[in-house]
Amino acid sequence: MISKAKLMSGLLLFLTLSSTGVAASAKSKVSSAKKSGDVVTLYLARHGQTTGNVLTLNEGWDDYPLTPRGDLVAKQVGAGLRGVHFTEAACGKLVRHLNTIKDMLDYSGNSKLTVLESPQFREAGSGKYELYNGDQSDKLVNDYYHVKDDASLSKKFGTQFVPKTIQAIYEIDKDSDSLPKADRAESANQVIKREAAGIKRVAKLTKNKDGKNALVVSSGYVIAAYLSKYDHNLSKADKQLLSTGSIPNSGVTKVYYNVKTGKVTFGKIGDLSYAQKGAKYLQSHKVKESASMKVDYEK
Repeated sequence: MISKAKLMSGLLLFLTLSSTGVAASAKSKVSSAKKSGDVVTLYLARHGQTTGNVLTLNEGWDDYPLTPRGDLVAKQVGAGLRGVHFTEAACGKLVRHLNTIKDMLDYSGNSKLTVLESPQFREAGSGKYELYNGDQSDKLVNDYYHVKDDASLSKKFGTQFVPKTIQAIYEIDKDSDSLPKADRAESANQVIKREAAGIKRVAKLTKNKDGKNALVVSSGYVIAAYLSKYDHNLSKADKQLLSTGSIPNSGVTKVYYNVKTGKVTFGKIGDLSYAQKGAKYLQSHKVKESASMKVDYEK
């Protein structure tokens, strides 16, 4: 659900933030989270680049395959995660999620895991506005809020940019669509609640097996909407990233979830350092890909 302009601005912002590093307050909260024995670390990744992303389409619940670059970067992220043992793995109910998590599990050395394929982690549904060109969708949202462009919308809502965008599509679709209710656009609250429930669920499954780490592959807007709920825990740089709605493809956000208290803290949002690390590893190492992946299908 991200236009070409947003993708480019997000990439530029990511490069800028990468050079500045994580704020001291963010490092402090992460350090504190790691000390608790009740904390599970979820590596929450956006799916790899898709054909729909390149075409700047709002994919939503519709699906496009990974591009060759999307496939490569997902593998690089996996290679960058080598040494991390995942107890659980879960992803959204879309091909782009399944392909991404297979790459990441294969190349991280966790290919034997069974993946929970759940609708909890799929992208926000846009009803009849699925597959709209990003510019067309942007105009719908900007007109709804009576602003001239995305920059104005970002200034108006800050870290709530994404949930406000999702909510606008929901309100517009609700008033004009003849689709069955279950197929209409989702509200921001629906999206945030299901992603949060999925994160909680995977964290508890991991803890119940005495595990420490889990891998979850989801979509850009649903991740951003979820993270925006906890913006008081974010660094200034990460708040700026959420305000553009442009989490990079295959970018990883560490979610530290305390299964006892329900408290959530985060590492750097949309971190691509795993891809950079993995790219170097793959220059001198070969990884054998698994022929298939075990999937626990959830309707």
